[in-house]
Amino acid sequence: MSELFVSLPANQQGRDFVVGDVHGCFSELRALLEQVVFDGSRDRLLSVGDLVDRGPESPQVLEWLARPWFHAVRGNHEQMALDFDLADTDACERYLHNGGGWFICLDEADKQAYRAAFGKLPLAMELPSPHGLIGLLHADCPQDDWNALREQLSLPQPWGEEGSRLLRQIMWCRLRARGTPRQPVKGVCMLCVGHTPQREVRSIDNVRYLDTGGVYGCSLSLLQLDSLQIHSMPVANKGYSSAELNG
Repeated sequence: MSELFVSLPANQQGRDFVVGDVHGCFSELRALLEQVVFDGSRDRLLSVGDLVDRGPESPQVLEWLARPWFHAVRGNHEQMALDFDLADTDACERYLHNGGGWFICLDEADKQAYRAAFGKLPLAMELPSPHGLIGLLHADCPQDDWNALREQLSLPQPWGEEGSRLLRQIMWCRLRARGTPRQPVKGVCMLCVGHTPQREVRSIDNVRYLDTGGVYGCSLSLLQLDSLQIHSMPVANKGYSSAELNG
């Protein structure tokens, strides 16, 4: 198991990009990196999680996670793979409904290989940028306080009695995205998240939502951190409805 909170050093040689939820659309991600002339010897690619499920190329995730320039936080879909138990019929049906059929069909040895990789993913990540400190996690920051989250996740036993609630907020919370009033996240200039699909990249408070519904036939988006430029790539519909997209 890796650290739950990771601090990356500044990239002194190249550019940093943050990609929204990939959901097994790795061909489009590769094309998007070609579009921005990504150089793996200098540039870094960061992910807000949900690399797998729904899209057809989910099994490729291990190849991407092995690349030294690729850094990802854990999304709720990676967590569902970690929590999957074939004996739990309800959980199995939920995961299948959420695009986990590719994982469910693996033999146990292969499941363990993916679980080992997903279990190493941190829940939160930070890095310096020309604009200030950037935070990444999958859904939203508990208590709108990055410093408090860093401190909590750095504890030897970070969960305690509030563990399940904290984990759920990090990976599942949609309150801010759906209009519940919140405060800007203290301690970062920007928090990059995914999880709640948007029709285009947008900001609420200082939280940047990068999941633009690629697997639903919309687009896959990258945020270039030095210029704050958005790069997008249309994605052919993978058979899922775009009804989940927020306006």
